Amino acid sequence: MSLNEFENFKEMISLIPAMQKAVRTGLERDLIDHVHDAKRIQVERKVLKRGFNLFRKKWLLDIIYTIRHLETPYFNEIKKSIPKINSRILTDCLRLLEKKGIVERNIHNTRPYRVSYETTNFGNGVYELLMPLLYFFILPKEI
Repeated sequence: MSLNEFENFKEMISLIPAMQKAVRTGLERDLIDHVHDAKRIQVERKVLKRGFNLFRKKWLLDIIYTIRHLETPYFNEIKKSIPKINSRILTDCLRLLEKKGIVERNIHNTRPYRVSYETTNFGNGVYELLMPLLYFFILPKEI
């Protein structure tokens, strides 16, 4: 890890308490503004479960993370970056992510044609919400 990467990492970690405070404040407001009866809790749990079940599928988080970090995420570069994934599984996962609106497929008019992927605005939001979790899990338990 370079010094610049380390400084960025430290800065992001230092922001976690502020993010946690903002989430707590939002939750407190939500509890005041909305009655959380059994029906509402059930609906919210279903929504959360759907989202978490999607990301429990093997390779999806790896693919999103890889797409965001490759300079030009062509299919073959994504595959090389995730050594244990095979082409069929990668194709299926990319199709699912595209169907869910998380990634977008771009066909380049070259010979032979090449396919690259990028995260959509929604996909960027998913990635940005996942990154604090990464840093949170890296933190020492005392913080």
